[in-house]
Amino acid sequence: MKHNIQSLIVLIAMMFAATGVQAQNDDKIHAEDGLFNHLSVGLTTGLTGTGVDVAMPVHKLVTVRAGFAGWNIGKIKFKAINTASEITQMQMVEEDAIKRAQMVDKVELQVNPNFWNFYVLGEVHPFHNQPFYFSAGLFFGSQNFVHFKNTNEGALGFLYDANQKVEDYNRLYRTNYPPIGLKFGDYIFTADENGNIDVRMKTNAVKPYIGVGFGQHLAKTHRVSLAVDAGLMFWGSPKFVLNNGTEIDSSGSNSGITNVLSWLKAWPNIQVRVAYKIF
Repeated sequence: MKHNIQSLIVLIAMMFAATGVQAQNDDKIHAEDGLFNHLSVGLTTGLTGTGVDVAMPVHKLVTVRAGFAGWNIGKIKFKAINTASEITQMQMVEEDAIKRAQMVDKVELQVNPNFWNFYVLGEVHPFHNQPFYFSAGLFFGSQNFVHFKNTNEGALGFLYDANQKVEDYNRLYRTNYPPIGLKFGDYIFTADENGNIDVRMKTNAVKPYIGVGFGQHLAKTHRVSLAVDAGLMFWGSPKFVLNNGTEIDSSGSNSGITNVLSWLKAWPNIQVRVAYKIF
């Protein structure tokens, strides 16, 4: 994040320096209505990440903008509760695999938020000489919003063995005991046969976008312009998926993370764009 801010400051400084050099040529860069007769290159930063894009007019009231934005915050570690301690059925408690699993209360997981998208947006300026505009278009790219993994590779075989015992018990006695794994809100992340937890929170690859903005993507009489966008990127209902493609069901329908995900069908976006008009 610090590197992104520094890059933005350097770019702004370069743009204003270039503006000073070009001041004597302002009459040549005056924006005129036309089709593809101007081009700006911008640096963006916001809730969809940091990126670059280009903008061109396709009508006197319409600008098209296309680019790329993304972010990778890095690994965040936390302790997750082992649900084996919740097993109280006497016959299962006597199983060696269950006993071993119940010896561990919490396990360290790491989450890696990593999100990137290409986008194409059309922006309509309803008032010819005013900086207000509406925007709509598509983001398309990453489906994996966050990635959960255990920090010690292959160390969770005891959770896999215990969960297999629960599944066997449910099949044999037609019961419905919840799986053994690590708790994340209303969800339980189970280990695979390699002793790992590998879970992704997935969204749609194609995400429609609508928003409003204020500013200029193509400056009228200068090289440098500034614009701010605010809108919603509709990415569908997020879901947690194991590495084998199996969707994880929630253990509670009206509480915690499940309740949050039920209405988080759109990702909010506030984006700041600083642009330099090439011609």
